[in-house]
Amino acid sequence: MAVPRQRITLPPASWRRAVGGLVRGNLWDGPEIERFERDFASLIGVEHAIAVASGRAGLRFILESLQLEPGAEVICSAFGYPVVPYLAKSMGYDVHFVDCEMQTLGMDPERLADAISDRTAAVITTHLYGIPSRVEEIAEIARAHGAHLVEDCAHCCGASVNGRQTGAFGSAAYFSFETSKMINTMGGGMITTSDAGVAERIRAAGDEAEPKTMGWLAKRLARTTFESAVTSPLPFNLGVYPALRLSSGKEEDRFASGYHGDHVTMRGRTGRYTNYQAKLGLSQMVDLDERLARRVANARRLIDPLQDRVHFQQPAGPHAIGNYMLVTALFPNRAEVGDALLRRGVDTKHHYMRDCSGIRDDGPTHPNAARAENDVLHLPAFPELSTRSVDRVVAAVRDVVEQHGAPLTEGSLAG
Repeated sequence: MAVPRQRITLPPASWRRAVGGLVRGNLWDGPEIERFERDFASLIGVEHAIAVASGRAGLRFILESLQLEPGAEVICSAFGYPVVPYLAKSMGYDVHFVDCEMQTLGMDPERLADAISDRTAAVITTHLYGIPSRVEEIAEIARAHGAHLVEDCAHCCGASVNGRQTGAFGSAAYFSFETSKMINTMGGGMITTSDAGVAERIRAAGDEAEPKTMGWLAKRLARTTFESAVTSPLPFNLGVYPALRLSSGKEEDRFASGYHGDHVTMRGRTGRYTNYQAKLGLSQMVDLDERLARRVANARRLIDPLQDRVHFQQPAGPHAIGNYMLVTALFPNRAEVGDALLRRGVDTKHHYMRDCSGIRDDGPTHPNAARAENDVLHLPAFPELSTRSVDRVVAAVRDVVEQHGAPLTEGSLAG
């Protein structure tokens, strides 16, 4: 049986809760939203949490609520989700970039210290693939220059640094609850902050959003049910895996890749967060620690036998704990390795993140970001995967590295 790159699961009782909410009339509004916000704020260790329609909407609300001056300088990591800098640029901010460092793939604090100035109004640090950036150092540098720190925690719910949850280090943070995330409410997200003024302005903006419709709910349920079906073992092996094999070697195959856009849209990302989604979120917070432990255990089972041959993205020391939303390895011959693994029944993912610095024609190059975009390959180790299957992935990677050579070591990625 081939191993898919990831597993999408329906939130518990999704269809039953939809029917029940329709009958009781509390699909859209109800007390679960406030309860979810309160419980999430407690989880992160902040004063306020505000549910929003998407992580993307959360970033927009945060930037608006910080009341930055028009044209203010905003610094982003050069390696990240393209929507982040494109959204900031579309709002009229002067976007600059700092290169990533190669252990966490997050913003490099040393390069940030060189780039930041008294002109900088905000720094956006992205915790990529469930591994925290060196956020304590980044926060200290931002504070020293009077800049707001915004944490992009779309991947990183449940991760921590020195016992403090990601999402609690800056002026505000945003999380995503899309289908592949630690908490899956079939869309939506959460903003966290301990600044009462920021929270008040975000709530006021959210109250003006349009309510969701039955059409939206039907599409979300249908899409998530489909994703759950095609990433389950039998349908994946009967249909998806053969299709991937046929497209193997086509570098621009979008089914096998991630985000390819070069612009930002808010279409489908706005509206009010629903009481129905809050119920789904609350049901998943109950066993969040257990699911996080399974995810970390599978990741370590994959990484530990291979880390002397393969460079993996990992937390910056034992004080940092990741959730390993995606287990990320780096290969200079990434396309060749990915095709070889696919032939051995191991599906992988690539091109989810980009070197975003190209949106500035006058900006410097960022070699680590360019290298990461080229080399990153995500290996399957999701929590639903059996230990036997994880061991199969380990054996396949070891075999491919031995045959194709050029494994990356930490030393070869220094800088």
